[in-house]
Amino acid sequence: MTRTTAVRAVLAVLVLLASLFVALTQSPRLGLDLQGGTRMVLEARDTAAVKADADTTDHVIEVLRQRIDALGVAEPVLARSGENRIVVELPDVQDPRHAAEVLGRTAQLTFHPVEAPPKRGRPGGGYCPTNRADRSRSAPRRCPGPA
Repeated sequence: MTRTTAVRAVLAVLVLLASLFVALTQSPRLGLDLQGGTRMVLEARDTAAVKADADTTDHVIEVLRQRIDALGVAEPVLARSGENRIVVELPDVQDPRHAAEVLGRTAQLTFHPVEAPPKRGRPGGGYCPTNRADRSRSAPRRCPGPA
């Protein structure tokens, strides 16, 4: 046996031992069929204001992805099926009603009071450019005194 053949044999044995170690210490990732979970097929429909097409379906997938991230589901599957269907697979989510409730929830717009910013040109607040050259600068200068 030559030296190169011996080195190759040792490397092959090391690779086999490393593979065996990983196979015995890592637990396999089970799919939705073995692990259990929830699978839903959602369908977008046309309304008077919006037509259900590929673009709106892609937008809905992004919104659903954000909502699924809020659920804390590891490795969800979101796939478009055709023009207006979305397949959602949520491994290890055992309550399909809760998942459907979170995914189907309507977004709500809320308003919160904020403090009004000071008016421009007043002492103690705001910036005011004095000419076109000042407007293009990255750091505007303070207005001198009351306007």
